[in-house]
Amino acid sequence: MTRYVPRHDLAIEVSPNRWDLDRKNREHWADRLDHGADSIDMSLSTLYLDALFSVHADPEAAMLETWEAWVAAMQMHHAFFMLTTSAPGTELELMVDHKVRRPVATGPESCTNADNWTTAFHLAVICRDHERYRQLCEIPVDLLREAGESKGTEYNPYTYHWISAIQDFVLNRPGLGDHLRSAMELSAPERADFGSPEVLDTIVFPQMRVFLHLVRRDTDKFNDVLVRSLERFRAFQTADEQRARKVSGIVPLGLLSLACLAFDTGRHDPDFRMEVESGYLPEHLLQADWHGEFPI
Repeated sequence: MTRYVPRHDLAIEVSPNRWDLDRKNREHWADRLDHGADSIDMSLSTLYLDALFSVHADPEAAMLETWEAWVAAMQMHHAFFMLTTSAPGTELELMVDHKVRRPVATGPESCTNADNWTTAFHLAVICRDHERYRQLCEIPVDLLREAGESKGTEYNPYTYHWISAIQDFVLNRPGLGDHLRSAMELSAPERADFGSPEVLDTIVFPQMRVFLHLVRRDTDKFNDVLVRSLERFRAFQTADEQRARKVSGIVPLGLLSLACLAFDTGRHDPDFRMEVESGYLPEHLLQADWHGEFPI
């Protein structure tokens, strides 16, 4: 039986210029790649916000413009990591905004970090770009740690175990169980050395439990935990008026990514069924209905 988790009302008006703004942002940052990689890291949050606003305007992602916004965010995140993890001076060929760009790699920067990697990975999964998310999974975790903490930024210890578990899963490497166990243990609220125990309890740990049951291909537990995780995400985002108006709360990126993996798993494994629908899981992104509409 399919269960439904409604999305909370963001209570923000949709700008009538939404799609023109998205297009101009895509063109601006994609063209910057043709002239060098300076400040490309600044594009990441801009294009990701465009993707989020697109599903505020188009909740089911039924419009081609919404797909373009998500693809552009994915392409630029991937491009940033190729620029900053390839050997400096290497000329790359990267498809961004319908054109092949040929920027030159720069080497790691402080923004080559765990947070941006996680966003890049989830976007690539949602856009069903298997080659890109496998490339991201081949980036050494130690490189993310060294670059991301080069200017004094600290990450909760669970972070790198979580990324390692994801990489092990995608690349079919040994160590998945150990890394996931460590990530789950270290993300327990009572183990938080810094950061918000509330975020760990309502956002981080539930995502890991969803991942665990996806790895095990346990249909019933996967669907149960996904429903509870979406409900907890909604409770967190609506805990106060300020949160409830943040566009960042319109999509639980990690849960959407895992739901996409589950949906695809169900297509070729008759024993696994994705039985959750939600306003937090835009239908046409979840079902990859726009995939193949244009080269990405």
